[in-house]
Amino acid sequence: MKFLYCPACKELRVKSWYAIRNTCPRCRGEARAIDIPRTKMTYLTYALYVVVPGLVAVHLLTDSDAYLYASVVGLVAMMIVSYIDITKGEKIARAKIKVASSDLREFRKKGWA
Repeated sequence: MKFLYCPACKELRVKSWYAIRNTCPRCRGEARAIDIPRTKMTYLTYALYVVVPGLVAVHLLTDSDAYLYASVVGLVAMMIVSYIDITKGEKIARAKIKVASSDLREFRKKGWA
């Protein structure tokens, strides 16, 4: 997973999978990419991306409501796991951001000045 940090906007955002350049979506300025290692939750989300549509396809073939209910439960689980994974990744990315020298308050918080 990758995050983009824009020093001009002071914002941290998840980098979309289709983005090629490291540009801020808000101000179109240069942003810095922060790579976060994948966790078990990331791979669980990937697995649910495959399983949930598979359950919907099986429901369409067999017309069994059990598969439809299972796919709805899987979809909710996928959203929860994805949210938790993104928030943990954002916490790691915020720790990796280097504070600019113009932001003295952050320097003092971290005990650097």
